[in-house]
Order: sequence, then C-alpha cells, then structure tokens
Amino acid sequence: MKKKIAIGGAVASTLTASTLTAGVAVANQFAKKMLYREHLSKEDQGDWYEKLGAQKVKIKNHKGLFLQAYLIEKPQATHTIICLHALLESAYSLQSTVQYLESIFENENILMIDANAHGLSDGYIRGFGYRDVFDLMYFNTYVLQKYGENHHIIMYGKGMGANTILNTSGLGKLKNVDLIISEGAYDNVYNYLAARCQKDMKIAKLLCGPMIRKVIKNELKTDIKKMDTVQLVKKNIIPTVYIHSKNDPDVPFSMVFPLYNHDSSNKLLFPIKEEHLYDLKDKDDSYSLSLIEFMNENI
Repeated sequence: MKKKIAIGGAVASTLTASTLTAGVAVANQFAKKMLYREHLSKEDQGDWYEKLGAQKVKIKNHKGLFLQAYLIEKPQATHTIICLHALLESAYSLQSTVQYLESIFENENILMIDANAHGLSDGYIRGFGYRDVFDLMYFNTYVLQKYGENHHIIMYGKGMGANTILNTSGLGKLKNVDLIISEGAYDNVYNYLAARCQKDMKIAKLLCGPMIRKVIKNELKTDIKKMDTVQLVKKNIIPTVYIHSKNDPDVPFSMVFPLYNHDSSNKLLFPIKEEHLYDLKDKDDSYSLSLIEFMNENI
C-alpha cells in the first residue's frame, strides 16, 4: 500500500513539473507576441482612410522612426481630436469611434495615429503606452505647428492608447489639451498582460506574470511593474472622462477604479454596458447625453 502511494506521488509530481514547464513556455511565447511585431496587416495597407475623408500624414520621431497618421480636416476647426488605438491594433480599428466623435464634434479635425510598431508606423518593439509618450509629444507639436499655438486639442485613446495619453499628461508633457477621453485604460502593464495571458492562454496569472515580466525586462531593460499609470494620473490636471465597458473583452472592468480614484483632474467615471463607446452613437437617453454634456463643458 505504501509503495502504491509513493508511485502515485511521483506521477503527480511529474505531471505538476510537466504542467509548469509547459505553462512557462506558453507564457514566454505570449510575452514575445505582445512585445514584437512580426508582420504588417493587409488592412492597414489599404485605402480605408479615404472613405473617412482622411489623408496620410508621416512624421519622424526622436529615434528617426517614421510614424504614420491619418488626418481628417474640417474648415474653420478650432480643435483637433487626436485618436490612439489599443495594443495590437492600428488606426484602422478607430473608424467606428471616429464616426461617433464626428457626431458630437462635427467641425473638428481628427488625427488617427498608428503607434510605434503598429499599423504602418516604423518599429519592431512595442511600447505599451510608456515608450510611446515621446511619439505623442511629437504629434502634439505637429498639430500646434500646423494650426497655430492657439489651436486646442482633444485626445481620445482606447486601451494602450488611453494609457499613452494619461501617462503623457501625468508627466506634464501635453500642450493645449482641453479634454482626455479614456476608454478601457489599464492600471499597469504587469496586471494587464498577466490578465490577458490568463484569458487568452489559460495560464494562471501567478505563473505567466513573472515570465512576461522577465522577457520584457531582458529586452527593454524596463520593469513592467513600474509601468504604472495609476501613479502618473495623480498629477493629471486635464479634465478626463474614464469610459469603461463592464463587458470589455480586453481590459478588465475593475482596472478603471484605481485610475479614476487617483486622478487629480476634473473627472467623470462613465461605465457602460455596451462593449464600445461608439455603440452609444445616436442614443439620446439621459445617461448617454450626460457624457456629451461633460465633454462639451470642458472644451
């Protein structure tokens, strides 16, 4: 009897070690997928932007990399809305959001940006909203140089794009920005990637989190636990609306609360049951209209 128990324990131990090894390998693969761009999407190389009345714009950042953007210009615009997409997406994914924003801000320019290592922008290693701060500063400067120092800006971001904006604002690096529209931002990169790995790869966060952290630290020489937007928004002074879907498939709904609670700006927490902000287009209920009212009051 004792011998059987010993054999059973050995088998269980072997299975546990095997499972652990497999989990580490999967987490390592996931981390590299998040970190490195392998190819360009055919959708990004199409003429989709022309249907929105946009034209291509390219600027060069401080590293000499060319960054792609798409500009919709309106006559006599007093504001430009700068729009940033989520991780692994591109400006292509912002089309429905742009249509929603145009229904509210009818006469404003809209600039959709492909983040570094996304879309048609140069780059191989992604920045997760932290290494992207300088790129956003360059686009901020581009808009003011093009339309004048008295021109004003609204910034919209989805997921990683929202984090890029919040991080840049928390560092005090945005100019002439009247309003930040944050949709689906995450609290910090470590929590976000660990949660996404658990959801996508079915690996426990306690296992995949440290492996993702190690892979990215080896490449970027940066600790993703320190990529913490919650700490940065403590110094945000730009009016900000935090929009987050209770059914967000990418960023857990719970991540919006530490951001909102620590933000120092005039702010609005706006949970939605719809999956996307653009699903509110043409809705005239009092709750949907309260969002529009807040945005208009702050520009």
